[in-house]
Amino acid sequence: MARALQALGEQLQAEATCPLCLELFSQPVLTACGHSLCSPCAQVLLGSPPRPAACPQCRATVEPDSLRPNFPLGAVAELAAALEEAVGDEAKRPRCSEHGEALELFCQRCLQMLCPQCREEGPHCGHRTRPAEEAARALRGVLQSETTSLEKEKEELNLEGETRSNVLMGTVASEQQRLRAAFEQLQQFLREQEGTLLAQLDGAHAKLAEEHQEYICQVSERRMLLEALVAETQKKHDQPAVQFLMDIADILDRCSAARVPIPEPVSPELQRTVSGLCKTSEQVLAVLGDFRANLLSKLDTERVNVMLDLETASPYLTISSDCRTLQIAEGQQNLPDTPKRFTGSASVLGSQGFTAGRHYWELEVGDGNNWAVGVALESVERKESLMMAMGKIWALRMDWDRSYTALTMPPAPLSLQEEPRRIRVHLDYEAGQVTFYNTDNMRQILQFKVSFSEKVFPFFWLWVPGTYIKLCS
Repeated sequence: MARALQALGEQLQAEATCPLCLELFSQPVLTACGHSLCSPCAQVLLGSPPRPAACPQCRATVEPDSLRPNFPLGAVAELAAALEEAVGDEAKRPRCSEHGEALELFCQRCLQMLCPQCREEGPHCGHRTRPAEEAARALRGVLQSETTSLEKEKEELNLEGETRSNVLMGTVASEQQRLRAAFEQLQQFLREQEGTLLAQLDGAHAKLAEEHQEYICQVSERRMLLEALVAETQKKHDQPAVQFLMDIADILDRCSAARVPIPEPVSPELQRTVSGLCKTSEQVLAVLGDFRANLLSKLDTERVNVMLDLETASPYLTISSDCRTLQIAEGQQNLPDTPKRFTGSASVLGSQGFTAGRHYWELEVGDGNNWAVGVALESVERKESLMMAMGKIWALRMDWDRSYTALTMPPAPLSLQEEPRRIRVHLDYEAGQVTFYNTDNMRQILQFKVSFSEKVFPFFWLWVPGTYIKLCS
């Protein structure tokens, strides 16, 4: 029906179209030869002043005074315009992609627009439908209610978010000010103490230089005196007896005077002063070192002090007395075979497990190969080989040919430009991330994405002698 109406409209428009402007007739006039033109087009055709012109359809002469209004054609043009508008509105309506019919029904179960044929067949057959206008009126009310609710929720969220954000920004700004003031006071105090201690050391240094110069002068004078006395005594020794004895008493007195000890190069009092200042300096440096280490340990809350769990250590491993270093044993050790102990692989767990939070530990590996470090679930298989335990271990491994592997199932080869000797293992339990870094330059080596649901432990494995794994304190 819609297509037939559209074809009828196109035919009617063709009959009601002006041959000059190619638009629907506007106030059409009829020529003597029986053709029609729009009144404005006829005025353009005849010119100003009007003069005879050729009919645009049959080339017959059109006299200016021969034109007569064509009222019936004008009515037809208006009807064609109205029909064009109606057909255009109908053509603009969405149509079913399957049947080509207008979408005029709404499926209340599926919330989809349908054509009449869709209602009678296909997946919507038997569903309750409503005319589009009726369904739209009903759903506009629902949508308006939802819009009102969302607007209210949006305003509340904005207000709540803005308040919380302002509070947090104020808290951060306050902490910035407190930290800045505290560090400025600490720096001022340290500068004052530094100035006092350096001034005391400068004074001691100046006094030492003064006494040193005085000592040098005394030694120089005594050397000159001794050189003169030596020359004089040598000369006196060869004189005749009477002449030799004439002033011997004076020479002997001067020899005795020359033997008087020269004062110490540094006075005891100055030695005590320097010793006290050096002791104070050592104490200050020790306090500063302890302060720095304590501050770093307080700030670095993610670092954990991992030690090896002897109850899980394989009989093929030797664990150091401080539980920080593991090596391959010379032979199998006689250890109790408990459920916790690894017997299928030369493995050991850390003594501390984690069920939440962010943690990291650092370790050193030797120059050998065939080692692996990472994390393992508490339920990891302990009585079978390392390959049988895969799926519950996430580790970085160096193989026998010094190539690196991500220890997954199946193992994934890695291409590293360097051989890390100090490694940081970082565990983020909630984020499900296990990340490995080369501690020397903090370049990321490898990262696993995991979903943890049980306790996770540090994991270590060795296979051949000649290397070691050492946990850093």
